[in-house]
Amino acid sequence: MESFPQLIAAAMRTEWGATPSARKEVGRITRANERAVRNWFDGRNGPSGENLVSLIRHSDAVFEAVLIIADRRTALGAVRVVALRQKLQTLIDFLDESPSP
Repeated sequence: MESFPQLIAAAMRTEWGATPSARKEVGRITRANERAVRNWFDGRNGPSGENLVSLIRHSDAVFEAVLIIADRRTALGAVRVVALRQKLQTLIDFLDESPSP
């Protein structure tokens, strides 16, 4: 099994990509310094508790990784349903705002 830092890094790359702009976005979200964020993306270190909570607040992928690390896979279904519902609502809102042909 991968380590905590490696799993969080993979989730962050899934959510934000692996570009310098992704690292800057995560830095803004967490208010962490650039070097710390780079180490998170590289899987060398994991975020502290406070920073992890900030990441979870903005990323379903990080939240799912934490549930997997905590061996709470049964909760993943509920998390995914909520995320899917939000995406569907966004699509419905978009369709409702679009002009009719």
